[in-house]
Amino acid sequence: MGCLSLNLDLLPISTLIPLVLLRTFVQTGLFIIGHDAMHGTLSPNRSKLNNFIGTASLILYAGLSYQRCKSNHDLHHLKAETERDPDYLNHPDHSALRWFWDFLRRYMSVRPLTILISCWLVLITLIPSTGQQAILSVTLFCTLPLILSALQLFFVGTWFPHHLNKNNPHRQTPRSLTVHPLLSFAACYHFGYHREHHLSPSTPWFDLPRLRQRSPLSQTA
Repeated sequence: MGCLSLNLDLLPISTLIPLVLLRTFVQTGLFIIGHDAMHGTLSPNRSKLNNFIGTASLILYAGLSYQRCKSNHDLHHLKAETERDPDYLNHPDHSALRWFWDFLRRYMSVRPLTILISCWLVLITLIPSTGQQAILSVTLFCTLPLILSALQLFFVGTWFPHHLNKNNPHRQTPRSLTVHPLLSFAACYHFGYHREHHLSPSTPWFDLPRLRQRSPLSQTA
């Protein structure tokens, strides 16, 4: 059970923070696998296997429905930054937090919340420690990483590349982060190279740096 079996009383904060961040990064990776499955790139010639991996990844990520996510994501690419884009909030005066809240409400319905809470309760009963320690462990290494991962995916993969800027409404969107590939990987598995992703949705996440190096259209406006 990895991190969940650690004795938190003996764990210094200098070790705890990196562990939580690592769990967050792994959590985000589950969504990235599911995302690439939505584009059929995990197993291009075996659609059933591709969809099975995508379904499992999104359930493990946050109890999400693969079919619902795929339907919304396909529409996001077909109608990006329009009123029909389910992941887009086009009013420049809406705050990032308001957008994030709308984003959460769209995906975190009763079904995924029920799955998540049920799994966390099962983990609490399985952890070989006191009730309070078990609850704290699940909170630190399951609940908190999921929240941080959702923020990571939203800000790097949705808000930054797509939001309008009322001070510069003609700025190119979707835009990409202008950072080194190592930082891009750490930020969100190259989701920050978002213009490249929209130009070539079938390119897997690990190949996006190559597209960014080749494409003059990838520069942030």
